[in-house]
This record gives sequence, structure tokens and C-alpha cells, in this order.
Amino acid sequence: MQRFSESGKIPMLVVQLIIVYLSFWFAYGFAIDRIQIVLISLIHIIAYYMSGTGTNFISRGRVEDLLHTIKYSIYFVITFQVVLLIFEDTLFRSNHWNFFIAEVTAVLFIWLVNLGCRKLFNKLLALKAKDNRLFIVTTKSRIEKTLQQLENYKEGIIVSVSVVDDAQYEIPGIQTVSAEEIVNYVTKEVVDQVLINLPSDKYLVFDYISQFETMGIPVAISIQALEFNTNGYKTIQQLGTMSTVTFSTTFYRNRDVVLKRMIDILGSLVGLFICGLAGIILVPLIKRDGGPAIFAQERVGTNGRKFKFYKFRSMRVDAEELKASLMKDNTMEGGMFKVENDPRITPIGRIIRKTSLDELPQFWNVLKGDMSLVGTRPPTVDEYKTYTPQQKKRLSFKPGITGLWQISGRSNIKNFDDVVKLDVAYIDEWTIWKDIEILIKTIKVVLKKEGAE
Repeated sequence: MQRFSESGKIPMLVVQLIIVYLSFWFAYGFAIDRIQIVLISLIHIIAYYMSGTGTNFISRGRVEDLLHTIKYSIYFVITFQVVLLIFEDTLFRSNHWNFFIAEVTAVLFIWLVNLGCRKLFNKLLALKAKDNRLFIVTTKSRIEKTLQQLENYKEGIIVSVSVVDDAQYEIPGIQTVSAEEIVNYVTKEVVDQVLINLPSDKYLVFDYISQFETMGIPVAISIQALEFNTNGYKTIQQLGTMSTVTFSTTFYRNRDVVLKRMIDILGSLVGLFICGLAGIILVPLIKRDGGPAIFAQERVGTNGRKFKFYKFRSMRVDAEELKASLMKDNTMEGGMFKVENDPRITPIGRIIRKTSLDELPQFWNVLKGDMSLVGTRPPTVDEYKTYTPQQKKRLSFKPGITGLWQISGRSNIKNFDDVVKLDVAYIDEWTIWKDIEILIKTIKVVLKKEGAE
């Protein structure tokens, strides 16, 4: 396992700092002033980095983690004593017994929290590996061996196959697709990765790769067929007993993806609390017309997965039935529907849309794992059916409550291809820090009521 990335070290530094605060606050009789908080913070940061406690965080075991925590404690004690000498022991006027209680409490709880975070990380990593949808492109002579080599692949894998030289070929228990239907199938169905096992002397493997890269789907291919260059990145991957090179426009480290999920869980819990408070007032107002307060709709998420999407209802109960009659007024070009001064919106609906309060129930989608705090907006099933292969790339990333489109003046964007460009830019350049930047800008947009209609 590689060293824990900077994007992982800093959140752990903050979590441990909170534990240290609480330990000192308790040990010193619930009386810590601002100057003491600043000094504790500086001492913690120095001890954290000097002890290397953020290094190899995910891969180390319980005993090794305890030793790292004790090492951190030693650096903390030494630095703390130096600070006391400099300031002549005037900043912490209690005796050494208070400091001992604070330090032991901090070490114990830091170790326990580390174990909990590591367990959560590994659990989320295991969940990520499940329900993986693999699409295989191969020939009749290679299909049997290919499936045998995948027998010990990740648990929960779901396989579909295209045997390109035999349109009638059938495999018991596995969906097969003709060569002519490959692009349409991968565009419209859930596919997380493509495996190509074709003889490069008979087939233009590059053409297959370029088609799937356009959709943002990683493509694995046998090493022997690498006689060409593509626009994407490459990495070595093991699929069962088969060595492959995987092509993709983007590769994300598992630890960064799991860290994003951890942030989603924490953020969704806070969001659901706010949603509950807002619901006390909003639910009776929304239900005045006799309809439900929560609007549930089937939306399309990562790589074509369908899920139930929740919002506070801002439209009339018969809004979906009226949509067909409003298509002529659609202001968006491409695969999205939007009408100015939409007559289906209720009076309370206009208020909650303007303030973005209608989005609050989506924190439940985030907690469930269907969505993220930051991502691309999930399309309706009807919109998804019109997608081109190029447009599907925006679904290669988990959809979010907010994203680049929301903070870029969404009301002024009239062409869906412009939305796709923003989404693809976000996907290609994604980092944890990009998410944090978008969340901060989203708060600003919501407070100023910008971009919403």
C-alpha cells in the first residue's frame, strides 16, 4: 500500500486535533482559553508531522498504529514542555496531573478513532468492489478461456459479453450482445469497465478503445495488443489470472475515492439534520394542495444505474403529465428539459427552489450512496435515453447535489453540451480539494440566491 496521500493526512490531522482539544478541555476543568487553543494546535501539528503518524495509515496494523500514536505522544510532550519553558509555565497553571490525564486520554481515543476510521475505510473499499459490471468484447475461440480466467475476480461482478465473430453465440446465465449493438448497449446500460480480448492482427482494437474512452469507461486489454497510442492514461491491472493494461481518461486512487465517501457520510448526516428542521415548517405548507411533501423520481446515476431520487415537492401533483405539453417551450438544447417561469411550480415551490431548500432530501441519497455531495446532476430516465456516447461520460462519476454547473450560473446555460463540458472538466480534474472549493462556492451561491429558478 502506498503512503497515505496529503488529501488523507490533513483530515486525520484535524480529527486528531479535535480529540486533543476535548482531552485538554476535560483534564483542565473545562477551561481552555483562545491562546491555549492556538498553542495546542501548533504543538499537535508539529508532533503529528515529526512523528509521521499520518504515514502508511491504511496499511498498518493495530500494534503498529499504537506505536505510531505513542511516538506522536512523545513528540507532543517534548514540544509541550518546550512551550512551557518559553512562556514560563504561565499558560497552563494546573499541575502535571492534569497534563497526564489529557495526554493519556488523547492517546487512547486517537488510537481507537484510528482503528475505527481504518475499519470504515476498508469496509467502504469492499462495498466499492461489489456490483461491478464488466462488459467483455472477445471472439468465439477466446470466450471460454477468458471467463475461466475471471472466475476468481472481484466478488459481486456481473458480466455481459459480445462475441464479435458469432452474433448467435449464447452463454448460459450471461447476457450476450451482437457486435452491431455494442456501442448502443454500453451507452444505455450499466457498464463500469470493458475488457477487450481480441487478436490484434484481425481487429482494430484501437477503434474499440476510443469508443469506450469517449464514454468515460475504463478499458482493459491484453498486453500483447499494445501496438498503438491513445489519448487516455494506462495502468497495469490484474483481472482474475489475466494481466491487462487498462485505458481510461481518468484514474482515481482508491483512498481518495473512499475519503470522498467519508466526507459524503459526514456531510449527509449534517444535511439530514437540517432537512428535518426545515421539514417541520415546509411539509405542512407543501401538502396544502393534497399532494405528498416528498417528490420521488427515478433518476440515472453512475454508469447508468437507476435509483430513487428525492426532493421536497415544488411542482403540482400532475407535473409529469403536463411535461409533454411544455416540450415546445423547452429552453435547453440537447438532453435536458427546462422551462422559464414553469407553470407547474407551486407558490411555495418557487420559494424553496429559490433558496435551494427543495434539494435537502437528497442528503438521504448521499447517505445511501446513490449520490455524492459534489458531482454531476443525475438525469431523468427520459433524458438518459437520448444520450450520445459522448454525453454518457458525465455519468462515469457519481452524481452530486451540487457541481460546476450549479456554481457557474446554471440559469444562463441553455445548451446541454455546455453542461456536459463542465461535467467532463470536473471529472477529468477531480480532487478532494476541488470538491471542497465547489462546496464553499455553493454555499455562497445559495446565500446570494444566484443561479436558481
